Amino acid sequence: MNKSIDPAIIKRLSEGDQSAYRVVFEHFYPRVWEFIRRIVKSDTIAEDVTQDIFVKVWERREMFGVEVHSFSNYIYVMSRNAAINALRRSGRITPLAEEAIYSPANSSLEEDYYAREKELIIRLTVCRMPEQRRRIFEMSRYMGMDNQTIATTLNLSKKTVENHLTLALKTLRSVLTVWISIFFAGGGI
Repeated sequence: MNKSIDPAIIKRLSEGDQSAYRVVFEHFYPRVWEFIRRIVKSDTIAEDVTQDIFVKVWERREMFGVEVHSFSNYIYVMSRNAAINALRRSGRITPLAEEAIYSPANSSLEEDYYAREKELIIRLTVCRMPEQRRRIFEMSRYMGMDNQTIATTLNLSKKTVENHLTLALKTLRSVLTVWISIFFAGGGI
């Protein structure tokens, strides 16, 4: 499937063309749903949140002809914010993930933007991992502890720690692959 969408479709959407909305919906809905599902870890919540996003797309359609320069970026930001809000409402967002939302800039604007977005996605994904996996990942990556020290601290075998880290990294790769494929491939719109 082509990852970008014809700007003429977005223009028609902004003019209230329902068939253009259908094209946008069919193009983005599955990818937005998958992105949100991987963050919130719930098909039902992902479905509700994704539906809300597309209701807002229709309600705000007039702005796409004037105010929104990249529909892909717009829908990504809506999706990210909706996933964060869903996690906040459920009480399932950790302080580390919250911190990533508001971290200060320290490089070029574009580099900082993508780095913060990636870090936010990572932290949101980590906070949704099973408790032991999350603790092991945080001890390894955020506290700099080696596998043996983690194993000793948590009274686990080193192999168990390694297995949890492997699964955590596999999950992160999966989420980041979806994140990149949905929102950053295809040249934007």
